[in-house]
Amino acid sequence: MVAVRQPAGLRSIEGLVRWDMDAALRETKQPITVFAIRDLVTQEAIDRYGDRLGIVLVDLGSHHFPVEAPEGTAKLLAGVGSE
Repeated sequence: MVAVRQPAGLRSIEGLVRWDMDAALRETKQPITVFAIRDLVTQEAIDRYGDRLGIVLVDLGSHHFPVEAPEGTAKLLAGVGSE
């Protein structure tokens, strides 16, 4: 966000800091599937959100796995909802 002309980048960061994900999830009614990199996810996150989100642990690289492993990502997306 530092490459974004200011103050737009600063406003984006401020918005992320103020965002209440728990409140947003309480208002979300449809099923949500989260693909989480196994090496990056914490047990605390699974314990906190596992009852509201379908958490699928993946081994496809880093946070940018959709770019790093497009074929693997396509297989994951094709399987959503078919379980």
